[in-house]
Amino acid sequence: MPRNLWIGHPGRLREIEQAATSWERGAELGVGQFTSLGGQVTTHAPRRAARKLKLSFDRLPEADAAHLDRLARRVDGPGPIAVLDPVTRNLLDPLQASGRSGGGSGQWAVAAGSGTLVPSTTDLPNTWKWRPAAVGDRLAWTLRPWPGFPVAPGATVRFTLPTAWRVTPGTAELGWLAADGRTLSTTSATGPTVTGTAPPGAAFVVPAGSAGASGGDLMLSGAVLTADDAYAPRAPRELLAAAAAAGKAPLSQWQADGTTLSEDAGYAVLALPANTSGTLRWRNGDAPGFPVAPGEQVALTVSRELRARAANCYLTWFSAAGTFTGFADTWMSAAAPPSAAYVQPALQFDANSAAFSARVGATGLRAASPDADLPGDGCPPMAITAYTDTPGRPLPHRSISLDLTEVTGATG
Repeated sequence: MPRNLWIGHPGRLREIEQAATSWERGAELGVGQFTSLGGQVTTHAPRRAARKLKLSFDRLPEADAAHLDRLARRVDGPGPIAVLDPVTRNLLDPLQASGRSGGGSGQWAVAAGSGTLVPSTTDLPNTWKWRPAAVGDRLAWTLRPWPGFPVAPGATVRFTLPTAWRVTPGTAELGWLAADGRTLSTTSATGPTVTGTAPPGAAFVVPAGSAGASGGDLMLSGAVLTADDAYAPRAPRELLAAAAAAGKAPLSQWQADGTTLSEDAGYAVLALPANTSGTLRWRNGDAPGFPVAPGEQVALTVSRELRARAANCYLTWFSAAGTFTGFADTWMSAAAPPSAAYVQPALQFDANSAAFSARVGATGLRAASPDADLPGDGCPPMAITAYTDTPGRPLPHRSISLDLTEVTGATG
């Protein structure tokens, strides 16, 4: 198991090192059934089943028993309490990790900039996308009713951006908060994954990220948040050869239409005359494009100069036989369609009164496979609904049983 049980109010989590002698992990299904006189059966159920836990400990050490006793009797407050059980790996809610919600976009919040969350009309119900208005716009993942996800000081936390973001030049971030919501510090990293250690006084962590691009929508599925877990996400594949990725000759790695390519000190230079439109395509020898697998997220990242001058970025898909199967017009990432075996990236330049010349520069054409091996499991707020405490042998050990149920809040 990745970790021991952690339980308590955020900011006062305690690790229970002793394994439970009995441990049930289920859900409150709440399914009702009605059978008509004609034999037809109708069932009704809530939209979502609440998580339930039943834990029993035999001869628990006195300090651990006292901690659980205070939680059960609400000595330190009504709750809700946080439970990080050993089975939970991806702390994001199951729907949240898949880019969906039970209604509304409340599982995310705009952390910086003026980007917006927009509903998807082509995917599963309640699927959301991120539409950054600028390169630096940042989105945060949230857990109601708390300001972040509960964490214990010293825990190693890793956050990986959604699959569609991993091929863009983004940044990932962990914001550490005190129990009262004050910001303590921030850990950030360039790339799709950030790893940090919760500082002293940390009660919550807020994962956030920036795609480092704008001009399109990004799916939110595939994000992963772990604590003290060895999971490491798959890194994106770079499809370009080293020379093409560095913008270096030979010039046969590109195809210029309406533009011209030349060489300067071993680097490829693109020139576009005034009042002329043109296209620059990346080539992979005699192949229709660069090999991809269906469902992979693919994105082209170009130099700042080319990004500022180009009007459009196209990802054109071809089948294994070299047949055109579609294209994506996006500066973000796009998923390879089911029939795709190759992708050819291209930039479209509109006519302009000023001539343009610049090195092709550093380029990335990256592909990332969906991470289906670590779906969201969640760490929902919970309330203790039943509690027994029996003196153990030898004293002062105690045998304790707890029943816990997922809640949206707790009072009284």
